[in-house]
Amino acid sequence: MSPKVTKARLIWAPFALMAVGSWTPVIIMASQGIEWSGAAGRAAALWYTVPALIAVLMVQGPWLKQPILEPLGIRLRVNRWWGIAWLLPVAVLLLGMLFTWLAGFEPVLTVEQLIENKRSLVPPEQLAEFDGYLAENSPPHPLMLIVLGMPAGLTFNLIPGMCEEIAFRGYYFREVPGGFWPRSTKIGLLWWLWLAPSVALGNLYGEPGLGSVALALPWCVIASWVLLYIRVRSESVVASAVARGTMIALTAAAHDLTFGAPTWLAPFYGLAGIGALTVIWLAFLWHDRNRARARLTTA
Repeated sequence: MSPKVTKARLIWAPFALMAVGSWTPVIIMASQGIEWSGAAGRAAALWYTVPALIAVLMVQGPWLKQPILEPLGIRLRVNRWWGIAWLLPVAVLLLGMLFTWLAGFEPVLTVEQLIENKRSLVPPEQLAEFDGYLAENSPPHPLMLIVLGMPAGLTFNLIPGMCEEIAFRGYYFREVPGGFWPRSTKIGLLWWLWLAPSVALGNLYGEPGLGSVALALPWCVIASWVLLYIRVRSESVVASAVARGTMIALTAAAHDLTFGAPTWLAPFYGLAGIGALTVIWLAFLWHDRNRARARLTTA
C-alpha cells in the first residue's frame, strides 16, 4: 500500500531519496580523508546528480503513477530561449572575468600567459614531456576555450544538467507552492541543501570548508531565479538544463581565464560569479517588466 500523498511528503520524500544516493559517497570520502580534487572526487561528481533524477522518477512513476515527460517540463519545442540559455553561461563567465579584473586579478588573454600558467602546474620531472607536447600542439587563444567548451553543454555535460534540472526546475517547480519569488527561492534553498555536503568537501570551489558552503547559498538562490525564469519562458526544463550543462562545461575555461584569482572570488561560483548572475537577473527582471507579454515576477 502506497503512503498517503501529502504536500510535505511530495517535497521531502524525493529529497530524502536523493540525499541518501548523493551524500553516501561524500560521507564515505570524508570519513576516509579522501580529497574531492582526486579521482574519487571526479567519480563522485559524475554520480552526484544521478540520484536526483532517480528520486523524482520513482515518485512520479511508482508512487504517483503519472506520466513522466509533460508533468516534469520535459518538452522539445525549441524557441529563442534555448539559444539564450546556451549563451547565458558565456555572459556569466565574461562578466565574472570583468569583476575579477576589477578586483585586481588580470584575466588570461594571451597564449603566452596560458602556457606559463599551465607550466607552473606541471611537476618538474614532467616538464620535458610538457614542452614536447607544446612543440607539437600549439594551444588555442584563451578565449577560444569558451568556444571549444560550449558544445559539451549540449552533449556530455547536458546529462548532469538534465538530472539537476528535472529534479529542481521540473519536479520541484510543480510541487513547491507560491508565486515566482517564493517558489524560486525555496527551490534554490533545497538545491543548496542538497549540494552542501559535497561543497563542504570541495565540490564547486575546489576548497573544502564551511566558508564554501556559505558562499554557495547566495549563488544557489540567485542561480535558481535565473534558471527558473529560463525554464518558464522557454516552457521547457531542457532549456534550463542546457544553461546548467554549459556552465559545467565552461568551469575549466573559467579557471584558466581567471588563473590566480582565489576560488571565493572567481567565476562561476565565487563572488564574481554571484555578481555576474545578479547582472543577468536584473536584465531578466527588466525584460519581465518591460518586454514580456505576461509578467512572472509580479504575477
